[in-house]
Order: sequence, then C-alpha cells, then structure tokens
Amino acid sequence: MDKNTLRKVYLEKRKFLSQAEYERRNQLLHHRLIELQEKHQFKSIHTFIPIKKNKEPDIFPFIQYLWSKRPEVEIITAISDLKHPILRHVQITENTTFLENKWGIPEPQDGTPYSIEGIECVLVPMVVGSKSGHRIGYGKGYYDRFLEACKKETQFVGVTLGPLLEGETFAGQFDIPMHNMITPFEVVEIK
Repeated sequence: MDKNTLRKVYLEKRKFLSQAEYERRNQLLHHRLIELQEKHQFKSIHTFIPIKKNKEPDIFPFIQYLWSKRPEVEIITAISDLKHPILRHVQITENTTFLENKWGIPEPQDGTPYSIEGIECVLVPMVVGSKSGHRIGYGKGYYDRFLEACKKETQFVGVTLGPLLEGETFAGQFDIPMHNMITPFEVVEIK
C-alpha cells in the first residue's frame, strides 16, 4: 500500500474509535510516556498539541504530569507557518493559552521562543508507524523539515494510538526515522 492509502485507512480507523476506547488507549499511552521519561530523564521535550476532534493522541495528561512532577523539564511545542511548511518553536507553561489555527491545531498564543538546539526529545505525531521506525503523518512535511534541522543527539519518538506495522513498506527517501515508537500497546526502540 502507498503512503496516501495508508494515511486514509488509518485516519478512518482512528475516527471510528469509540470514546471509551479512545480514552483507554490514551491512558495506556500516558503511562508509556512517563516510563520513557523516567528511563531517559530528558531535560527538554518538544511535543505536539493534539487535535482532539481528529482523535489524535492526547498528550496533555503527560504535559500536566511533567509540569506537576517534573517542573525542571522544559516543554516546547510548535506554531505552524500556514504558507510554508516550517515550524516556529516556543516553550509553554501551565499558564500558556492556546488558539486553534485554520487546520484545527491548538497553538500557543504566549509561549517563549525556543531554539531547537536545546531540544533533547521530540514527540512526533503519527497517523501510523512501523516497527522499523518510519512514520506517516498528515503529508505536509512540517515534521520532516523540523527533524532534519535538529541536532543529531535529539531523540525522535513517534506517537500513535494504533498498532505499529511490520516492515518498511512506506519509508520514503526524505523520511527521518524515529529512535522510539510508542503506542498504547508497545514501546519499540529502534537500533
């Protein structure tokens, strides 16, 4: 299957998750993210902010956990340039306010600009991913460009609510592989 077909199929599958199953998977995912942080002790984590109407992984409980239990960890997120596939990065706090852009992505209105050189971990949203570390996003290339610009020590963690696929059938020439893949069902460390 090609990337566009996989993207459509898995977006449709996610859309039809019941509310109870969506919440259950997010709770399991939350615990896996805490385990990842406890293992690696990242000092700065770049995260996406979920589009809940699209049933994206709800990262907010993990962000709130970090603010509450690990306040020394800097939380960074992105603001999309809607005309060009680039992201600006800002640090967010408990007091940050968000406003949805035209794509429905909640974006911070009052974050502090943050240099990507300081980012130790990037939580990368995935529509679907593989056990080989490849991901399919929404297809605009924002994250591929961002990840390419990160320092080589930065850890990329693909996050999805669905199971991972076997193999590398959809890996493209410009795709940046992840170091870890996290789902509600498993954590896969890519060697």
